Amino acid sequence: MLKNALAILNPKPFYSSRLFQPTLILLLAAILPAIHAYFGSMAFVQRIFPDIDSFGAALYMFISMFIWLGLLPLLIIRLVFDEPLANYGVQLGNWRQGIGSMLLMLAVVAILFLYPSSQMADFRQVYPFDRTAGRSLLTFVRFEALRGLLFYSAWEFFFRGFMLFGLRKYVGDWLAICIQTIPSCLWHIGLPPGEILASIPAGIFFGIMAFRLNSILWVFLLHYFIGVVLDLFIVIW
Repeated sequence: MLKNALAILNPKPFYSSRLFQPTLILLLAAILPAIHAYFGSMAFVQRIFPDIDSFGAALYMFISMFIWLGLLPLLIIRLVFDEPLANYGVQLGNWRQGIGSMLLMLAVVAILFLYPSSQMADFRQVYPFDRTAGRSLLTFVRFEALRGLLFYSAWEFFFRGFMLFGLRKYVGDWLAICIQTIPSCLWHIGLPPGEILASIPAGIFFGIMAFRLNSILWVFLLHYFIGVVLDLFIVIW
């Protein structure tokens, strides 16, 4: 009976060494965002340190994101996969088209989504993560600079770099775009409903943009500026 039970659990009929890389990427796509959501969140550090202010809690979340979804996948690419980071979109790519498309999309999103969202109570209750960011220009710039350097860089490297470019040769471009959209959407659970729903078409668009430009840089900048502009609208109004 034990032998039969072990035979059922034997992965060999489903797995081959050729699938090591996509298997690891997909497993980490579930594991790492889950770890960050539970142990890297502002709520987690605020439970451990009740006296921490919102800037400290946000900084903890950013650093945790950088370690789990940025540094760890980077080490896996270099030390386990033994591949250059350029294979995962860490390069300029088509920079002329990247600059133009980034600025155009930022303007469209700011008018159609960011300004209306900044007037909604559920968005204003969440953003900016640091409730003191609007006290002065210095506190705002400090918060947004750290957010871009630690949070958005790791976010785009993981979802649009590690996952998107890492899976494309195994499942094709379109399925890679759809697959990376799933965990990136689920991470938003707990945030305003409009943001969760918007993260699905945004994930698809960002994936297409990364492939078209052969780079995650312009997606990172667009995503980062979207976050900055939303915070700015909320702080101003």
